[in-house]
Amino acid sequence: MVKKMSERKEFLAKNALIMIAAIWIVTFIVGVILLLLDFNDKFYVDNSAVQGFFEVITFTGEAIFFIILIAIFYFVYDKKFAKDLASSLLLSVYVNEFVKDIFKDPRPYTNIDLTEEYGFVETGYGFPSGHTQNAVAVWGYMGYKFKDKAKPSYLIPTILSALIFLIAISRMILGVHDLQDVIGGLLIGIVFLLGFIYLQPKVSEKIVKFSLPIKMIMTVIVTILLFILGTLLFPEAGLGIVPGAAPYQDEGGFAQASGALLGLTLGYLLENEYVKYEPSELNTKTKLINLIIGIVILLVCYFGLDFVLAGNVVMRFIRYAVLSFIVALIVPLIFTKINK
Repeated sequence: MVKKMSERKEFLAKNALIMIAAIWIVTFIVGVILLLLDFNDKFYVDNSAVQGFFEVITFTGEAIFFIILIAIFYFVYDKKFAKDLASSLLLSVYVNEFVKDIFKDPRPYTNIDLTEEYGFVETGYGFPSGHTQNAVAVWGYMGYKFKDKAKPSYLIPTILSALIFLIAISRMILGVHDLQDVIGGLLIGIVFLLGFIYLQPKVSEKIVKFSLPIKMIMTVIVTILLFILGTLLFPEAGLGIVPGAAPYQDEGGFAQASGALLGLTLGYLLENEYVKYEPSELNTKTKLINLIIGIVILLVCYFGLDFVLAGNVVMRFIRYAVLSFIVALIVPLIFTKINK
């Protein structure tokens, strides 16, 4: 019986990977056809009602939405899944920023808002779309992991794939990206997702064999090196299309991603060793109480730290490291105290 269940899960996993690869191929073909037909900047819609609807859609690809979503999974569902989901997002953010700063592709002419500080809706480079790529990294990974949670097995992946494409379309309708930005975000996101799904279990299997101090030292070294590498190579990350932008400002994905990865991993390692909070063992009422308390703490820290630790790229790195450390370790520690 156990063998049959294992074989079924392996079969579903292979089918899911094949489906992801097929989506990549279809996306590439359709994207090339639309670009050849000169549809690159034809999706912008100057209508307040339409834009209002797609602003709601695009919010499901925003950083704060993903932070809250991951925190919910961490507090009341499964810590390891939440940690892996966060890792997929953060590494995707880093890769996206890196590719953006290599190509230095300008945003479309519709990316204008004179009420904003710099006169733009979005200030970073255009290609590839970060919202689109990160949506693949988050919603795509969730679709892969939850593929056997409902029947038929393709139900959840199909719904989340539709959400990914809606997020991609929303970026063009709102005028902050053109077609090539979105297609690039989808293609790079799918390649990233396939790589993460394949490599993450193998890397975790090797790392788990090390002692806690070694794992913590490795985490600090790797995340700081990622931060330094991205920041030194691209000191104006996040402000690429702003004329005369000063370097090392409190912007960009390098500090955000590497800082959050540092705090999350250290917090997760220490929590697993000393706190051992297990949301799966809690009843529904306790989960609800923990969720409310956890989200309140998260939002207070998110907006509070923005005032206390702000001003330059180093403060940005520290801010996200502290925030993710609080979510991964301090909040579960509070739960274990109040749940008694």
